[in-house]
Amino acid sequence: MSRRKRSSPILEKADRRIAGFMSIDEALDLGNGLNMQAFTSSVENTREKLKVYNTILSKLDQAYHEVLEAEQNLSSLSERMMNGVASKFGKDSSEYEMAGGTRRKERRRRVKIAPIESS
Repeated sequence: MSRRKRSSPILEKADRRIAGFMSIDEALDLGNGLNMQAFTSSVENTREKLKVYNTILSKLDQAYHEVLEAEQNLSSLSERMMNGVASKFGKDSSEYEMAGGTRRKERRRRVKIAPIESS
């Protein structure tokens, strides 16, 4: 499942406000750095950061799926290698144990304990 991309209600609200400010005056300047150019620049900066964030999420999802696939391939190869060692040397051999397997004679067997009847 891919990570959910982010949208910004604040950015959408700012876009609507730009339209409202433009209807007042295209070069609206309220002083103290409160002008259309600064506001529009801030909106574009935020939009770019959101775009970068969502792109990184997509790349992260891709890398995650690549790791999962590599793990599955490694698991399959490991199983095939162990089967190869077992077929060449046997499952009861020291070579099989050296490769990471458990010898048949050393495996624990579950012992069922009969319930004790009380009189």
